[in-house]
Amino acid sequence: MEIQFEKAGPILVVTLKGRLDATEQNMIKDSVSREIESSGSKGVVFDLAGLEYVSSAGFREFFLLGRQLQRIGGGLAVCALQPAVQRIFDIAQFQTAYPVCATRDEALVAIGSSVA
Repeated sequence: MEIQFEKAGPILVVTLKGRLDATEQNMIKDSVSREIESSGSKGVVFDLAGLEYVSSAGFREFFLLGRQLQRIGGGLAVCALQPAVQRIFDIAQFQTAYPVCATRDEALVAIGSSVA
């Protein structure tokens, strides 16, 4: 699992590549939480174009991070999901809680309006 961080204005963009399963979930939780705290970002966009697989344990981290951000008045969006990953998000109806966007630009707009 590769994880990269970059800032897009006040929004933290997290790019994930590889497979997100139970062995990787703590790395994601710890790394992203630490980066949110150090950057002061309230909005996070997960760019999942390179994510090939997500297990239920890995998927759970998106909901937990979303709740963490909501508690501080922020928000979370995901974008660029591969078909196999998209199915998991659709089954769990993730889009009812958080924006699921086709592109990074759409996600930045969606999350920017919720944290402005």
